[in-house]
Order: sequence, then C-alpha cells, then structure tokens
Amino acid sequence: MAIRIEERFQVEAPRERVWAFLLDPHRVAGCAPGAQLTEVVDERTFKGNVRVKVGMITASYSGQAHLEEVDEAAGLVRLVAQGRESAGGGSARATVEARIRAVSDATTEVEVAADIDVVGRLMQFGRGMVQDVSRQLFRQFVACVKQQLENPEAGEPPGAGEPISGISLAAEAARSSLGRLMGRLRKGERRDGS
Repeated sequence: MAIRIEERFQVEAPRERVWAFLLDPHRVAGCAPGAQLTEVVDERTFKGNVRVKVGMITASYSGQAHLEEVDEAAGLVRLVAQGRESAGGGSARATVEARIRAVSDATTEVEVAADIDVVGRLMQFGRGMVQDVSRQLFRQFVACVKQQLENPEAGEPPGAGEPISGISLAAEAARSSLGRLMGRLRKGERRDGS
C-alpha cells in the first residue's frame, strides 16, 4: 500500500544549519519516532531499525537507507530507505525528498515529500488508519527537527531511539478517520436535502 505525505514548514535557523542537520544521520534518526541508527556504512549509506506499535501489533523493521541525491546548491536531499520486518514477511520502502530554501538569513523553508510503501501486518488496520498514523509520526518528526534546529543547545531529542507507542497515535488517527467519515456523512445529508 503506497502512501504519500507532503509537508512544508519554516525553521528559525539559517540555511547552512538546516543543510548540515539533513546530512547528519545521527540527528535525523534521533528525530524519527521509533528509529535507531545502528551503523554508518559510509557518508551516504546507513543501517538501522524502526519499531512501531499500533494497538496489539508491533512491527519491527531492519534495513538500510541511502542518500541517492545530495545537491547543496539546489538545497535537495533524496533518501531511499527499505527494510524487512524482523518477524513476518512484511516490508517497507520509503523515498523521502527534502528541499530547503532560505527565506531570510535566519529562516529556512523546508519542503518534504515522502512516498511510503508498506506490506505486512500493519496493513490490517487499513489504508486510512495507516496514512493517519504516518502523518502523526511525520508531525512528531517535524516538531523534533524544528526544536533541534531552533534550540541547538537542547542536546539529544527526548525519547530518541525508543519504540513508538502507537496507542495514542492510533487513537488520534481513529479520531481523524472518524472526522472524515462524519464529514462525508454530513455532505451526503446536504445533498439529500435533509
């Protein structure tokens, strides 16, 4: 099941600091919920684990990420990551493209597009739920990135490398799914003249 997530946000940090952050696998992995960097193979290839728990299901993935494109002049980083479930036949693949642009000397705009393809146990929750959980995780990542860049003295992100507890994520995703359903029902009522 393929999912696309797009996000644009501004960081109160100069472009050079944002660029350095994007190329630092330890800092990026520290902000990725449930992720743990296990090995830096070379300056563009990394190994790691991601663990997600949604309800009663825990999915652990081990895999590798590779910086396929790094263009400092264009402010572009493209990362491709893939992994396999540690237990089970599931897999995940993600292509993440980040573009940065200086808004001012002290502010940088970051535009991120992620194409994620997940196969396995997590998919039994359905596309909408998985998409909502993915968006929640991405929002947590963005908040951490902003906090790390805007407060460089803050140190390591809280909870870096800890497994994601998906119960609150699943609850928020369920609320979001229910909200979409209610919105569709209301639109149907208006069309029927009720």
